Amino acid sequence: MSGDSSPQQKLEQFRRRCDLLLDESLTLEAFARDAVEAMAQIEGDAAACVVEFQNNREYRILAGYGLNNVSVDGVYTLDPDHVSLLVQSLRQQKTIVVTDRAVPEAGLKNHSAVISPLPGTQFPVRTVEMIVFSSPLAEQAAHLKEMTETFAQYFARYQEEQDKRKIPHTTEDFWKQFDLFMLKLQSSLDLKQAIAVAVNDGRTLIDCDRVSIALKYGNRTRVYGISGQEGVQHRANLVQSMAKVADTIIRLGTPVTYRGTIDDLPPELEKPLAEYRAESRTRMVKMIPLREPLPLKTDDDDDTPAQRAARGRRVMGCLLVEQATEVRPKPAVVERTELLTEHIENAIHNCEQHESIFLLPLWRLIGKTLRWFKGRRLWTAIAIVAGLILLSLALWLVPWDYRVEANGQAMPVIQHEVFAPWDGDVEEIFVESGQEVHVGDPLLKLVSDDLDVQQTNLESEILEKRKAENTFATALSEALRAGDKNQAIRAEGELLKTRAELSGAEAELKKIVDRIEKLTVKSPADGVVATFQLRQLLQNRPVRRGELLLEVMQPDGPWHLELEVPEYRMGHLMTALHKSENLTLPVEYVLATQVETSHVATMTEVATRSNESEEEGTVFEVYASIDPADLPTRNIGSEVTAKINCGPKSLFYVLFGDVVEFLQRVLWF
Repeated sequence: MSGDSSPQQKLEQFRRRCDLLLDESLTLEAFARDAVEAMAQIEGDAAACVVEFQNNREYRILAGYGLNNVSVDGVYTLDPDHVSLLVQSLRQQKTIVVTDRAVPEAGLKNHSAVISPLPGTQFPVRTVEMIVFSSPLAEQAAHLKEMTETFAQYFARYQEEQDKRKIPHTTEDFWKQFDLFMLKLQSSLDLKQAIAVAVNDGRTLIDCDRVSIALKYGNRTRVYGISGQEGVQHRANLVQSMAKVADTIIRLGTPVTYRGTIDDLPPELEKPLAEYRAESRTRMVKMIPLREPLPLKTDDDDDTPAQRAARGRRVMGCLLVEQATEVRPKPAVVERTELLTEHIENAIHNCEQHESIFLLPLWRLIGKTLRWFKGRRLWTAIAIVAGLILLSLALWLVPWDYRVEANGQAMPVIQHEVFAPWDGDVEEIFVESGQEVHVGDPLLKLVSDDLDVQQTNLESEILEKRKAENTFATALSEALRAGDKNQAIRAEGELLKTRAELSGAEAELKKIVDRIEKLTVKSPADGVVATFQLRQLLQNRPVRRGELLLEVMQPDGPWHLELEVPEYRMGHLMTALHKSENLTLPVEYVLATQVETSHVATMTEVATRSNESEEEGTVFEVYASIDPADLPTRNIGSEVTAKINCGPKSLFYVLFGDVVEFLQRVLWF
């Protein structure tokens, strides 16, 4: 078996052989014998042995292969120098490489050896030795050293597993955990919860690195649970490759165990398993198909157990048990996996049967509801239903005043708005905010450069026209005295023209003077200046003709409420207004400064067009007359909240009318 294999291939081949020997060897001596034989055969043209020291003086060759080739006469014995090398390796606990060793007096051929101590500090202690018949190069020496150290590792694993086999795997603690696992597994008929318990708690019981479950529905296989993960990312490469492996196992219908080699695997599994291993890097994967459990035997069932077992059991999914570092299953992994598989099959089958019920959430809700009514709760439910019926009747039959709410201000009825008579600048303000004024009192003065320029130009033009008039009048007189008839006619024509132009200029000047006089804005009525912060608002400010300057109102006269009613409330208000005999509606309002006291008013007028409000959107202005005595301070523009009585409606509509109207607007079709 020397072949032309590379050192790495030889090492990997030796490891696979040792993995098999861990399962097949019955005794430590048998493992050592078969392992040194495999090591020598794989290396080719080599010998190997394991030497055991019972004490400091007694030793023996525990296992050997090819040793007769080391001796000239075919009989191999340990010479004193060789024993010293073995003892040196044991004491130093390190590998020793000896090259070109020849002992003619002992009848040994020229050879090289690599000696490694086997784990253990108490007698008997052992060493493993690899012997080759050539002088190895540095690379080959490193390879031989790696071979002997690998042997030492597997030898230690075999000893450790032998010790573990003496201890029963199914201890009392295991059965306690198993009982808890079964309780949690059967506690829910929700498929996701059952699978979560199976993979997470099952991984702890089996003592492996990962447990996964995939289920098949129709032609699609999906991974439903992976231990250590709350959710499964189905787009991940690992999950997709795992689903392909599970789908292949489901189609095969037989358990398969991968132990680091694909020699004994079904051909159709090789490609998906290779893709999965490239993603997961696992060393051992045990794949078990999950089947539907056999139905329980009934009294009418005459089939024998063998006949019932012969019936086909549908494969539901696949259970994957993985180890990341070892290709051999850990002690009891196989037994515990087989123990848990049947219980997991039953739990998944029960969950699928339960969730296949048509309209299960509805039936579950109905069942919970009916169960709630058992016992004394039935009378409680009857009382609640009776109360709801009475409440519904009251909401339907009891009338209640439906009132439309609106916000607004309390304002004097007599209001005058003062506008700018011409474009100009506010030069002087004669009044203050809140000051009482009378008709004709000056309020403010505007100046207009345009009007001043026009006045100056007209005055200059009038002077020129008058001079021209005098000139033409003199020319006419001289022409008449001289008897020059033609000159007199021309002078008379120019004189008449000049007088006409002069008359027009004087008339235009009069208009300009009137406009300048009107720039002194006067109060249109008795009252008070209602505009707040008048000087900050208008002082030295340019204004345009028709722009609102200020307001004059009469707080001593009648007052009313100026309310804004949202457009969607106007239907109720107009209906109630048309039904009213005197076309008025009662109003109840409160002042923002005295919310504890309510007052009454009478709605008398509704605007014929809508306005836009920043807060309410489209609104209609509504006016309601009030008693001024209800306003102790008579502050102009006091905020009020009013409720306009639109007549009786059902109590339900009064309380939930907004909801009804919203649904009517949305579902009007």
